[in-house]
Amino acid sequence: MIQSQLHSAKREELARLQGVHQSLYSEINPLHLPEVLSLIGRHHGQGELYVALKSSIAGVVSTVNRKQCLQQRRAYHKAKLEAIEAEIAAIEAADGDVAQVASESRSSKRRRA
Repeated sequence: MIQSQLHSAKREELARLQGVHQSLYSEINPLHLPEVLSLIGRHHGQGELYVALKSSIAGVVSTVNRKQCLQQRRAYHKAKLEAIEAEIAAIEAADGDVAQVASESRSSKRRRA
C-alpha cells in the first residue's frame, strides 16, 4: 500500500477510482515530509521525487527555521571575513618587513660611503 501511495501515477489512479481529488502530501505532517521524500527518491527514482517535491514544497519550506538559517549564514560569512582579514594582516606584515629591510639596506649603504 505504501509503495503504491508513493508512486504518483498509481496514486492518481487510486484517487480517481475513489473519487478523491486532493494531494496526499497535504495530509502528511510537514515534519515527516523529508522522510517520505527520501523513501520516494530511494524506491521510485528522480522523476517521482520531483513530482512529490513539487506537490509538497510548501510543507517542506514551512519546516525551515529561517532565523537559524540566517544565523548559520552569518557565522559562515563571519569566518570567511576573519580569514580574509588575517590574510590582509599577513600581507601588510610582510610589506612592513620588506620596507624595513629596504630601509636598513639604504642606511647601511650610506654608512659605507
